[in-house]
Amino acid sequence: MAGEKLKDRRISPPKIGLVTILMLRSVIFFTAIFSVIGIFIYNYQKSFLIENIHEKNHLLVETYAEFISDAKENFEDLVIVDYLSRLKRFPTVRYAIVLDNQARVLFHTDMREVGKTYDDEASLKAIASKEGVLQEIFFEGQNLLDYSAPIEVEHKKVATLRVGFSKANISAGLDEIRENLMVVFIVGIVIVLVGSFILNSGIGVGISKIKQAINDVARGELPDEIDYKGAGEIGYLARILERLFGKVREMQAQGEKEKIQIKKSSEFFIQNICEILSDGVIVLDGENKIVYTNEIAGKIAGFSPLGCIGKHMLEIIRNAELMEFLNYASQKPNVLNEKEIFSLNCFASIKVVKDIDTGVQLGTIISLKKTE
Repeated sequence: MAGEKLKDRRISPPKIGLVTILMLRSVIFFTAIFSVIGIFIYNYQKSFLIENIHEKNHLLVETYAEFISDAKENFEDLVIVDYLSRLKRFPTVRYAIVLDNQARVLFHTDMREVGKTYDDEASLKAIASKEGVLQEIFFEGQNLLDYSAPIEVEHKKVATLRVGFSKANISAGLDEIRENLMVVFIVGIVIVLVGSFILNSGIGVGISKIKQAINDVARGELPDEIDYKGAGEIGYLARILERLFGKVREMQAQGEKEKIQIKKSSEFFIQNICEILSDGVIVLDGENKIVYTNEIAGKIAGFSPLGCIGKHMLEIIRNAELMEFLNYASQKPNVLNEKEIFSLNCFASIKVVKDIDTGVQLGTIISLKKTE
C-alpha cells in the first residue's frame, strides 16, 4: 500500500530554488545583524552628539557669563546688552536673559521683558544654583534647552545668565546620522545579495547538473559522468552518483549477458527436446519468429530449415490454410488446437502460449504430422 502511494505521488519541482532560499536566508540574517549594529551605532552617536552639543552650549554660556561679570563689575550695561545681542545672533539661540537673585529681569533680548519678575520653576531653579544648570523647557511652541551660568562680582553671585537653545542642531545631527546609517545599511544589503549570489551560484550549478543527470536516468539514459567538478558535498554527491550509474551499467550488461545465456540455454533445450520427436515441429517466439524447426516440419510445410532461424514465419511458410489456422489458434491462447490441413496433407496441432497475468504472448508451438 505504501509503495503504491509513493508511486502515485506526483513529483513537481520546487517553486523556489535552493540558491534563492539561501540568498533570502542570508538577507534576513544580515538584515537582523545590521539592524542590531545600526541601533547600537545610532544610540552611541546620538549620545555622543547630544553630549558634544551640551558641552559647546554650556561652554558658550559660561564664557559669556564671564564677559558679563566683567562688564557688571565695571557697570557697563551697554556692553552687557551688546553681549546679549551677540548671543541672539547664534542660529540656535532663542533668548538670552540676565536675572538678579530675586528672579527679576535685568537684561533680555526682548526689551519688553526687562523689569519683570519670573516665578516659573526654571527661573527659580536657575537662580538657586551656584554653578548653573541645564533644563529642558517649553517656550513659544517648542522644546528648548535652557542653560544657566552664574554672574559673579568679586567672587559673589550677583545675577544669573540664562540662554535658551533650540534643538534644531540636535535634530539635524540625528537626521544626518540616520541618513548615513541608512546608506550603509542599503549598501550592506546589496553587498550581501551580490556576495550571496556569487557564493551560492556554484551550489545552484551543481544541483542543476545533478538534476539533469537524474532526469536522464528517468528517461532511461545513464550518463557516463556528471559535468560538475566542484568540491564539497555536492561534488562528492556527483562522484557517488557517477559510481552508482557505473554499477547500474555493469548490472545491465550482466543482465543482458545472463538473458542471452538463458535464451541460448532454452533454445538448446528446446532443440534437444524437438530432435527426439518423430513429428514436424516449429517453435515461434512472442513475435512469431522461428526459434527452432526440424527437417520433418520443413518437408511437410515445404521449406528448408537451414537459415530460417530468427526469420518471421510469414517469410518461410506460404501455406494460407496453415496460416489461417495459426491465426485462429492465437484467439484461443493456452489451449491445444488441432486441425487437419488438407493442402499439406497433414494433421496440425498448435498451442499459442500467453502469460496469464499480463496477456503477453510468450511463444507458439506447432506440431505437423503427416496423414496416412
